[in-house]
Amino acid sequence: MLLSLVAIVFAASVSVTSSSYQAEIGSAVNVANGLVATDKGFSVSPTAGTSAGVSCSSPVSFSASPQTANTTIIAGHLVYDVQVNATSGAPANTPFNVTLVVGSTTYGPLCIQTLALLSGTIDCRFDVGMTLPASPYTFKVTIQ
Repeated sequence: MLLSLVAIVFAASVSVTSSSYQAEIGSAVNVANGLVATDKGFSVSPTAGTSAGVSCSSPVSFSASPQTANTTIIAGHLVYDVQVNATSGAPANTPFNVTLVVGSTTYGPLCIQTLALLSGTIDCRFDVGMTLPASPYTFKVTIQ
């Protein structure tokens, strides 16, 4: 008996695509002026909000309850949030400007101020619009 095997092979082209994903993860930074900044990242704002602390003639001050300083927020826009904490090493009754730079665009400044009570937190929120720059991009927060 003769056994023969016949194999039929079909050639098919296979395309492979790769996707690159990047994430931004929060970090904490000790600022030389006695403040501590915690990166809370970018998110889409579900609600609109009026500006607060956009001028040092009307700063947002640290207090026992959490506070928010922000540019005008438009619902559906991306918002960057950095939380600033006052510590006992911060100078009392002092204003600070908080500025965000994303790519080559500057947002702010927001004005926050310490009082005699050197504790509390202020969330500084910046509306950066509908989209971020193409990856990779850089961003920098300055508190001075």
